[in-house]
Amino acid sequence: MPTITILALRAAVGGTLVVTFSLIAEVVKPKAFAGLFASAPSVAVASLAITAASEGVHRAAIDSTGMVVGAVGMATCCLVAATAIPRIGALKGSAVAWVAWLIAALGLYWAVFVGARR
Repeated sequence: MPTITILALRAAVGGTLVVTFSLIAEVVKPKAFAGLFASAPSVAVASLAITAASEGVHRAAIDSTGMVVGAVGMATCCLVAATAIPRIGALKGSAVAWVAWLIAALGLYWAVFVGARR
């Protein structure tokens, strides 16, 4: 498939899934989870489905592993931010959280994708 067709397909499928997950989130309580269910899972599912169809399941497996590495980095950032911001303020706490994300994400990336090849 041409690259522009794949990008258009990803946008269409991702948008459709965002709407679907948003509708599901409307009935889920509490409403604080609505954004969580509306965006990230739907875009990830759409991207993986299209990658598997266009480039094969091996490439989709690699991409899904990268998504997990990114999610662990994000969770690390959130945990550090939740504890650092109340103690040292928004600016410094956010900077510390960002550094924690960088260390976690790059460390896991190296361990999974670079170190595993050795």
